[in-house]
Amino acid sequence: MLLAAFATLVGLAAGVPSTSHARAAQAAGDLIITKVPDYVRPYVVRAYSLDGVRVGSQVYRFPVTGPSSDYAFTLISTAAPASTSLGVLPHTHAIHYENFYCLKGRYALWTSKDNATSGRILTPGDYGAVPHDTTHTFQLLDPFVELVGVIQPGGFEDLFYFLASDNYTSSTNSPFPQGNFSDPGGDSSLITTLEGYDVYAKLTFSPPMDFGANGATEEDAIWHSGSNELGSDSQTPFFIAKGYGPKYLAGDKDSSYTIVEPFVTSQQSDGNFTEGTMTLSKPATGAKPATYSLPGHTALEVVDGLVSVDVGGFEGTTTLSVGDVVFIPANTTFSFWGESVYSKVLYVGAGTDTVDARIRKDAKEWDSVTWPQ
Repeated sequence: MLLAAFATLVGLAAGVPSTSHARAAQAAGDLIITKVPDYVRPYVVRAYSLDGVRVGSQVYRFPVTGPSSDYAFTLISTAAPASTSLGVLPHTHAIHYENFYCLKGRYALWTSKDNATSGRILTPGDYGAVPHDTTHTFQLLDPFVELVGVIQPGGFEDLFYFLASDNYTSSTNSPFPQGNFSDPGGDSSLITTLEGYDVYAKLTFSPPMDFGANGATEEDAIWHSGSNELGSDSQTPFFIAKGYGPKYLAGDKDSSYTIVEPFVTSQQSDGNFTEGTMTLSKPATGAKPATYSLPGHTALEVVDGLVSVDVGGFEGTTTLSVGDVVFIPANTTFSFWGESVYSKVLYVGAGTDTVDARIRKDAKEWDSVTWPQ
């Protein structure tokens, strides 16, 4: 599928409204889908259950797309083996804000803007922010790497449909295929084709490969060795190591605890979206979880433990495991809670009045990754 265009990007580097709330309640099992809808509705995607597209050795799946979120954001799952080449040629985006979260394995991520270049080795739970007009690239380092990408606004998956070497499906839900997939050569004149997808190649950028013992390219960088701060504005790239960013504790022992660790707030996104993680304790016996109905869309991906969700318009509870995603449209009631003793979700919210913002209103600053004993 337009292989030459794929070579340009990778080779050179080596809505219909939901009506569920108006109908009679459906069974919770009806939430679970294997093909993401092209209109807005609540749904659950199980890990690796979606068909994807293969770009070289990388398999891309799209649990949330432009059409399924009314173009609020796209959520991408990328599964791939290690590579000696860059995963993509260095480039920028003029419109899209890109977010990198490491779910499995290790990968290197580089950013460069305003004559400041940074690189980090990301391990599970680490995060990197790539705002508009930031040169960036990455390299996969482990036998099994899984990136979770959040891109705002939605619709960025169209680029990967265009670039795909092949469609990918697996009757066993294998994350990616076995075998060697070489990156083909390409015609550099096709680079301009990608500008229609908000991709602007920066072929003169050479990412520094000299990572220090701290996993950063800068000797004085604080990485897995001290506190990391969020970007001061919506233009500055930054990195947050797992557990080293700001944290907020909500709840109590009679109900349950939630620790919100934001990566992006309205300050970093100009009010367009929020992203981060929430660590969840298991609710006390008899405790009822909070119920939310938000003006913007929400997505939750389980990254640790087990998480249960109730969604308005669907009778019953759905339990999610690592890699599963639930999408909840605006103005849809929902609740979620930890089903195991320790659970964590990656959250994405459209706008400023998001689930994390609601929880943080009643939270206090916290200096631990676990709740009170």
